[in-house]
Amino acid sequence: MDSGNFGTAADIKTAFRISDLQGFRNSAGQYYAIVGHNPANRLITDKWLGAVEDEAAFRTVLEFICRHFETGNYSYWLADLRHMSSSLAHSEDWLAEEVFPRVIAAGMTREAVVLPAREAVPPDFDVFGSASAALQKITDGRVRGFQDLDLAKAWLFGDTDPSDPS
Repeated sequence: MDSGNFGTAADIKTAFRISDLQGFRNSAGQYYAIVGHNPANRLITDKWLGAVEDEAAFRTVLEFICRHFETGNYSYWLADLRHMSSSLAHSEDWLAEEVFPRVIAAGMTREAVVLPAREAVPPDFDVFGSASAALQKITDGRVRGFQDLDLAKAWLFGDTDPSDPS
């Protein structure tokens, strides 16, 4: 895939040895998401860039990721939201009721979400917010938000139970 400077972020590529799998472009031809992977580590990644045009564009990327999980070749998911400027509110129910049960059934062990640096946000906060207790229950603690890439990597590939809050 020729994604130029819009590929997976260099720090993610280095830390996780990622190769780009597919880029997703908006109607203006600009990348809004890049999906990468490291098959040897059973890892799939998604990097989001700026705003997503609409809910259908967001869902296209997540459907692509779901299909890859359903091959049985992936166990870990790293979502890089550091450069995303769109809300996920339009798809919260769909994520909780469709995407997460689907990827968990396909073998997802954990998802680490790398968030933009913000003051007063603990490194392990629930990226979907306290109002989405249903999602937290469905994923059984398998999804965690991080601001630090090293902490995200350590937790993602750690050997602790994903439902353990530590």
